[in-house]
Amino acid sequence: MASDSSSSSSGTAAAAKVSAPAANALIYMTLVCLLVLGLVAGWRSHRNAGLFLKAIRSQPVWVLSLNFLAVNVGSGIFFTLPEVGTIAGITGVFAYAFASAAPLFLFAIVGPVFRRHNSSQWSMTAFIMERYGRPLHVLYGVVCTLFVGMYMVSELTAISSVFQMLTPVHPLVPAIVICVVTTIYTAFGGVFASLVTDAVQSALIFVLIVVAVVAVGVSVRPSAEDIQRVGLVKPTKMGGELFVILTLAIGFSDMYHQGFWQRTFASRNDRDLRWATFIGFWLVFVVAALVGMAGPLAAWAGTWSAASGAPGSTAFFTLVSSLAGWVSGLTLVLSTSLSCCAIDTCQTAMFASLYDLAEQRVSIWVVRVAVVLLNIPVIVLAERAPDVLQVYLMADLLACATLMPILLGLVRRLSFIHWTDALVGCFGGIVAVGAFGQAYLGNVHDGWQLLLLTGGLYVDDERVLGAFCIAPLGSVVFMFAFAGLRMGAARLLGRRQYWYVTRAPGAGCETADDSKAGPDSVYGAQAEAPPPAPGAGKDAGECCG
Repeated sequence: MASDSSSSSSGTAAAAKVSAPAANALIYMTLVCLLVLGLVAGWRSHRNAGLFLKAIRSQPVWVLSLNFLAVNVGSGIFFTLPEVGTIAGITGVFAYAFASAAPLFLFAIVGPVFRRHNSSQWSMTAFIMERYGRPLHVLYGVVCTLFVGMYMVSELTAISSVFQMLTPVHPLVPAIVICVVTTIYTAFGGVFASLVTDAVQSALIFVLIVVAVVAVGVSVRPSAEDIQRVGLVKPTKMGGELFVILTLAIGFSDMYHQGFWQRTFASRNDRDLRWATFIGFWLVFVVAALVGMAGPLAAWAGTWSAASGAPGSTAFFTLVSSLAGWVSGLTLVLSTSLSCCAIDTCQTAMFASLYDLAEQRVSIWVVRVAVVLLNIPVIVLAERAPDVLQVYLMADLLACATLMPILLGLVRRLSFIHWTDALVGCFGGIVAVGAFGQAYLGNVHDGWQLLLLTGGLYVDDERVLGAFCIAPLGSVVFMFAFAGLRMGAARLLGRRQYWYVTRAPGAGCETADDSKAGPDSVYGAQAEAPPPAPGAGKDAGECCG
């Protein structure tokens, strides 16, 4: 998800350094408090497999609202959001803030549909197993795990950069300790512990951000002449494009993050989910907008300028350097808390993804050990400080290209869609981006390089906008085209057509020929055409929308 990524800056910001003893005290006292909170929260769930992995229907509105804030932010927001402000101005900041918050409404819409399909539903992978079967189930589960791994790499890269800019402490040690602390309380208490700790942390984070904003507002007052000279106020073409690009990118990629699904199904009922997403939208929007405005504000105040050669991602820290020393300390505590929020969410998301991949047939302890071991390559990759923003853009584009065929499986009128059609659609979305790039840029090499987004997000033409719009559209076109070819071939060969129908509400789904298919091949069964008449089995039809 681009919103949580950090373009780890190679440049140096002139942020005021917190002394090593003070930095260590702030970092480790914060971590100790969070560890105690996590262990206390996990006491209720550490022996309850349901609460440990799912926590279905366990959380009230206010806890979920704060959790939606926690799952959307990390310490990377101090880099990416101000950077957008230095490039695309105020329009870009509000575009990023809107794009970070708006996808929450997708979960308010799709989550209840999943629940009607299966009242015990707790992840999208469970639905994919029922609707499309093992092949797509494995594919989606692997992609989810990789996505969450990239989230963790991004977050550790970001918090390491924060430690470098604000303290003389070597960032590797506190970054490892953060992983150890979150691993201890998530391995002990699972999803339930993450939900409770994230709610408390988010409430404190929101208060701390408001305090920091007030401090900035009192201390930094650029003149009208400075604002007019620098600009960044008027709407920009890039800012307008970012509304579309980032909303698509973040919206689709969020659906590959099990952390969002865990919180969706943790709501007590659909009404609570709708209210939680509504409140969560405004919490995320306000926090993102306030942090993002540090970019233009730093430019207007003269603490950062494009002429200085410093990357825009350092704008927030140049602004902090102009304030009292306690603001740097507050930023350090805030960043550590944000990082813990992001990482414990990723770890519990990994629990869910790996448990689903094993078809829920392994011990929880096996999953715990696997997640602990996966922390090792994540820390190694983060230490090498990759260009996380480009990696995330590639991942977001992949999500845009592959998710629509899966979501369309919820539509009852599309019960003729087979798992092979969806798989072709996923690959077709990727091919469509390459074909668009070739047509738009005029040559094969540059066109297919668009899949890697080597030019980044901020380009002068519409190639990135086109790629993110074409990807989901192309996947749908390829899916229906292949479905038509498959059904036509089946008709010519005299083969039975595939139709997917549902069982009674809350009992999952089956094909019309399920008795012949067997329990493990629901997705592969075929049924005699034509499909059920409209209105027949209305109760069952409601399951799949």
